[in-house]
Amino acid sequence: RGQVGRMSHEYTGAPTFSGAMHKLNKEVTRAGQKLSSDDTFRGFMDKAQGAMAFEPLKKAVVKATSLEHGPPKEKHVQFLMHEMRDANIRDIFEEVFLRLHNKDATIVLKSIMVFHRLLGGAPPSYKLFDRIYASRGEFRLSRFLDETTHESMQASRMVQSYAMFMEEKIEMHHDVRFPYERNTEDAARHVADISPEQLMQDVKSIMSLLDVGYKCSFREVSTVHPTSIAAFSLIFKDMRILYHALNKGVLRLLENYFEMPKMVASKILALYKNFLDHAKKVSKMFDDAHELLGQEKIDLNPPPESFLEALVAYLDQEDYQPSQTVRQTQDDVQNVPVIQLADLIGDMAAQEEPVLKPTQDFMDSLFGDLPDSTPATVTAAPA
Repeated sequence: RGQVGRMSHEYTGAPTFSGAMHKLNKEVTRAGQKLSSDDTFRGFMDKAQGAMAFEPLKKAVVKATSLEHGPPKEKHVQFLMHEMRDANIRDIFEEVFLRLHNKDATIVLKSIMVFHRLLGGAPPSYKLFDRIYASRGEFRLSRFLDETTHESMQASRMVQSYAMFMEEKIEMHHDVRFPYERNTEDAARHVADISPEQLMQDVKSIMSLLDVGYKCSFREVSTVHPTSIAAFSLIFKDMRILYHALNKGVLRLLENYFEMPKMVASKILALYKNFLDHAKKVSKMFDDAHELLGQEKIDLNPPPESFLEALVAYLDQEDYQPSQTVRQTQDDVQNVPVIQLADLIGDMAAQEEPVLKPTQDFMDSLFGDLPDSTPATVTAAPA
């Protein structure tokens, strides 16, 4: 003890490289018997990477995107969200982008999920939209393939479609300069405030993102990776709010349809016809959510066919005047709620399935877990 004092060595409890390597060497022999499969070896190396990361941001990203099946652990996501408040957005996103280059489908899929969550939690700004837009190429993963297992191959297809969804989402944010998918009430207010010309452009962008989102469903697939279900839950949360915003936008454009110049009305009619197609596709996605997530079934009832016929007649007939019935239908369309979204899914934390872990996870005991430094004021997963 005196010798340690004279050498001025003080134990602080902080992890050191030599200490981690000592523990690693001590356990690697025992670990050898557990490295019989490629998945186990990947897990070993992934946890070793997290152990060697001394920067809290890097450690949190590695742990949030671990090989464990299911959604990213909430405490790691919340830690990263809290760190984003301290202007670490660029550093955090760069660490996440590095994980997108991994060869394991679970890691890449969870990396997209972490980015999805962080993008939804970052304060919206033009600077953020431009910064993320410059990095959209990171999500060009159309050729990604992990052939380790049948589940990994299904997760690979989910990676491809999910990455396309995020790339299109980044494009939409850059074009419309508003995160429609974040909050239903904010989106409804924004739809009511912007000009009809801008609203028509926004509606087109929302439809483009919805089209990509439909490709992320996989209800009829025989083999499903557990992490794919967690990813679908996040996508579905976006899709239902986007559809709600689309509905509000189309209804607002139809408010004065029969008084509009016919050139403008023809553009709105085209959007309305596309909207009817989206209603059918979204209805199927709600069915998928019922099967995959156990969500309540919701029937989307479109306006009567006679209403569409009246919209077409206004363009075809020179002196067309809508009947009282058509006017009443137009009022009904404006006043009928589209979807009761409150508490439809709730927080992601409530949706997480328990992940079965080995009874003796020597790597966790070896390197420990990320300190829970998230303040008590940080809320649960964003809506």
